[in-house]
Amino acid sequence: MCKAFMIAGTHSGVGKTTITIGIIGYLSKKYKVIPFKIGPDYIDTAYHRFASGNSAYNLDVYMLGDDYVKKSFLKHALSGDVALVEGVMGMYDGINNTSYGSSAYVAKLLSLPVVLVVDASGIAASVSALVKGYIEYDKDVKIKGVIFNKVGSEKHYKLLKECIERDLGIKAFGYLPQDDMISLPERHLGLMPIYETKGEHNFSILYDRIGEFIDVDGILDSCDVELKKDDLDDGKAAAKTKEDIKIAFAYDEAFNFYYQDSLDSLIYAGVELIPFSPLHEDVIPKDAVGIYLGGGFPEVFAERLSKNHSMLFSIKESIEKGMPVYAECGGFMYLAKKIVDLNGDGYNMVGIFDLDAIMTKRLVNFGYAEAEVVKDNVLFKKGDVIFGHVFHNSKMSGIHDDFAYEVHKPHSEEKWPCGYVYKNCLGTYVHINLLKYPNAVERFISHCKDYGREMGKYGI
Repeated sequence: MCKAFMIAGTHSGVGKTTITIGIIGYLSKKYKVIPFKIGPDYIDTAYHRFASGNSAYNLDVYMLGDDYVKKSFLKHALSGDVALVEGVMGMYDGINNTSYGSSAYVAKLLSLPVVLVVDASGIAASVSALVKGYIEYDKDVKIKGVIFNKVGSEKHYKLLKECIERDLGIKAFGYLPQDDMISLPERHLGLMPIYETKGEHNFSILYDRIGEFIDVDGILDSCDVELKKDDLDDGKAAAKTKEDIKIAFAYDEAFNFYYQDSLDSLIYAGVELIPFSPLHEDVIPKDAVGIYLGGGFPEVFAERLSKNHSMLFSIKESIEKGMPVYAECGGFMYLAKKIVDLNGDGYNMVGIFDLDAIMTKRLVNFGYAEAEVVKDNVLFKKGDVIFGHVFHNSKMSGIHDDFAYEVHKPHSEEKWPCGYVYKNCLGTYVHINLLKYPNAVERFISHCKDYGREMGKYGI
């Protein structure tokens, strides 16, 4: 049995990620905390994993659908003592001008109590009107209380607390003062990935501030939902016995954007996943019969990646021999001829696709995307439909006419090609969560087995 609740915000930038990470770190001193993030964000979940010491999971209704979101949440939450879900954007901000997929939508889907983070800078009694709007907009959302961020002083907090509890009858669980020491480092696409902070940020200060200024025990006591194993209707068979199928996945400072459920889906299917570093190692793992190149920030490390000639050659040679490779976003950019930065400087990459990844000053095709599969490939069959997310500020320049996907945004008929194919390699800007596509997992494993047999790999 475990406690569960959500930290949501009135709007983006209100400080819910900082507060969530702080509460996770504080609670993890005493409890096993299983963290979750609503939406497609990879960076926040990496911070959650760092703070908790446990895997973090994305709950994305558009990409997974309601049923898979519920299954993922219950399965993983019940492995811990506390399940803490971080919301996305403002509480009611969903796809386009709806609340579909929003923090509020998921809170209702999972019957989670909500703690609302409010930016208190420049506000006093008006806070009651603000929070009342969030309570009454959808009364099926169970807002239990608020945490105030950027509070000017203890006196300021007492005023805010009095207003909220007097006018609305909900709890004020505490606050964080304005403090540059607890601000998280940022970069062009949001927070700087935890892998690049190099331990320079003192998270213990944040955890101490949480314990000093926020009533975390009060939050737990207010959670009237206690998850039980009886709630988990997991009709899946037991995980498959591990086979001699080894798939290498890039994992270092440059490549670390993976949905944990995607990795778990491969492991559950019997795969042994072997991490390797395109930055620091010379060749791919020798026993690998497939490669998974996740997203990340290869543009930040382009010069170092380009100088690792032996790794570039190892990957290219393997693809030319027919090794199955799936590359998403940053991994896809890595397979281009070059990555060209904003200064026009180009850095040689693997060169599987006769294209250059040109960095841009703004996001390209940003947001959720639906793709129709128009050609068989190592993951999908023609006619399949997949739901994903696009988040990159680069574009491919060059000529390539072998595509597996036709992509469009929700409620839009404008399409563009993606899913670049070369032999048994699939490269795409569209991120997906493999949990929703067990057939794609099995298909990729099957291609890896075939390759292993052709190469005479032991045990295949």
